[in-house]
Amino acid sequence: MTFTASSWLVSMGDLSRVVLLLTGLLGLLRFAELPRGLRYLVGLAWFGLLMETASIFMHGHVSNLWLIPFDSAGELWLLSLVYAWALGSARFARWRPWWVGAFVLYAGLSSLVVPRARFSTGVLVLESLLLLLLAGLYFRKLLNELQVPRLDRDPMFWVSTGLLQFSLGKLLIALFGNYMLEHYSLALNQWVWALHALLITVLYLCYFRALWMRPQK
Repeated sequence: MTFTASSWLVSMGDLSRVVLLLTGLLGLLRFAELPRGLRYLVGLAWFGLLMETASIFMHGHVSNLWLIPFDSAGELWLLSLVYAWALGSARFARWRPWWVGAFVLYAGLSSLVVPRARFSTGVLVLESLLLLLLAGLYFRKLLNELQVPRLDRDPMFWVSTGLLQFSLGKLLIALFGNYMLEHYSLALNQWVWALHALLITVLYLCYFRALWMRPQK
């Protein structure tokens, strides 16, 4: 059996949706016993499912690229709530509404001015950098406080590790996505997005792992 770029893209996309659905269902099952910050992660999973459903219904009718700013805004807003809980920083909590609100406003304006057949490069790049910043703040807290005896038993370690690998890949795709669409073959673009779907699957597996375990005391 020959695997083409398009078949890999479809397979990886379906796999990522299955993992996301399982993560959302696990979150609902454990919602009552989860700490407040991880409940926002459950909300993030279901928000992702909502965006995936909208994208599927739009496929073949209109370009779903215009959903990217809304997806990015919702994702960053919910993750900022997760990290506000994890960091426990009064300064972060004080500034969070301002910079998240500015990003949401920027993403909304971008959806009005960027052609629907092109990526919102600025939104994706800025979101990737902000997600890397969130993960970096968590890892800095780990190094400064040294209060986590086992990293593999800390839910936020898995969330931050997943975000780190995903955001780095997303940043590269955001920077070169429009160029590849215009100058390279459809097959190459499909391979790139298949890789993107793989990174998303790994991210969702990290979320699943975080929701599965019980936080250390």
